Amino acid sequence: MSTQRIRPVVSAIITLILFVVVPYMLPEYIPPDVNQLIAESQIDLDWFLNQIMLVGAVTAAITLVKGLAGKTSPIWLLAALAQNVSSLVFTLILFGAGDILSLGVVELTIYAENATNYIVMNMRVLIYLSIAVVALSMIRSYLRWREARVEAAPPGRIPA
Repeated sequence: MSTQRIRPVVSAIITLILFVVVPYMLPEYIPPDVNQLIAESQIDLDWFLNQIMLVGAVTAAITLVKGLAGKTSPIWLLAALAQNVSSLVFTLILFGAGDILSLGVVELTIYAENATNYIVMNMRVLIYLSIAVVALSMIRSYLRWREARVEAAPPGRIPA
């Protein structure tokens, strides 16, 4: 098996470990006081981790497909674009504390002994920056694919 075939498999396995196995095992290692604080802040940790694991599994599959497809293949382009979109979804999940539709505005309510704390974190600027970065990454992916097609074309022929 050549290095070109081993590299995407290793990359997909590492992605799977980081974004599926680690979040799956994470609740066991959270200290009880931190777990209680998370529960009091009304963040559904299981739902949050399930979303991270789902995006991780999809990203690992896309990474494998992208690595095994030739750079001139339309499949490579679709996989590259899907990988960019999956990174945006991951960012939305992360900055939204598990709520993608909040677009980076997280509202937490923490009840203490005699007080109630309301915390609102507005991270929309980071979301907008992430959207811009993903859009530029998608353009870059298309340009890389187009350049690979031009280089692979026979001399004197312009690819369609």
